[in-house]
Amino acid sequence: MIWKKKKFWITTKLKEKESKFGVLLDKNLLKTPKKKNCLISNIILAKDLLKEWSSIQDDINFHNMPVTQICFASLDRKRNEKKILINKLVEYGMTDLLFYRDTSGSELEKLQSKKWDKLLDWTQHEFNLDFKIVNGIMPVKQPTENYDTFINELKKLDCFSLTALNDIVTLSGSLILGLLLLKKKIMSKQAWSLSKVDQDWQRSKWGILPEQLEEDEYKMKKFYISCKFINLLN
Repeated sequence: MIWKKKKFWITTKLKEKESKFGVLLDKNLLKTPKKKNCLISNIILAKDLLKEWSSIQDDINFHNMPVTQICFASLDRKRNEKKILINKLVEYGMTDLLFYRDTSGSELEKLQSKKWDKLLDWTQHEFNLDFKIVNGIMPVKQPTENYDTFINELKKLDCFSLTALNDIVTLSGSLILGLLLLKKKIMSKQAWSLSKVDQDWQRSKWGILPEQLEEDEYKMKKFYISCKFINLLN
């Protein structure tokens, strides 16, 4: 979603409504693109939302407003779209980043095992799952029981947490890391680092371009904001 328009208000402040918090633009409560009141129950996240809108000087650039993105997407999602999103996240879990390793015995494969194996061990024990690890990139079929377990876990989430988790999973390529964050077994910086094992190893060998650093910064900021939602709402 790309939304750019001129700033049309002078003052911004928080307003409590229906035991939740929203942002007043002058005297008007911020609404989503589908005209729903943009309200959230957590005061810390509401203050982050206020900060995004208070910092706008001229153009509203939705691309640089990750808190607003999560709020709008969460509140405007239809019931059937939630089911589609859950299924998408489960597919990530069935082909999780952590399942796929480099050639057996290689330097990268040893690093992947060192960083990821304990995470998978904990996840298997916590959710009574079984995983198949493969060397290479060819898809490997995971036990069908995993699918149902992932579905049940994701159905427990509120709309904001589900949206935030979607960002985490798509940016990292791993539902397992998302579940570990939900259970507070790892921190956001650790999760980001764990998701970049392959990338960091490749860059250590071949170098990095300046434009990649800029893209990294944007994605990392979005990832950390999503982790903050997960941490505060669960």
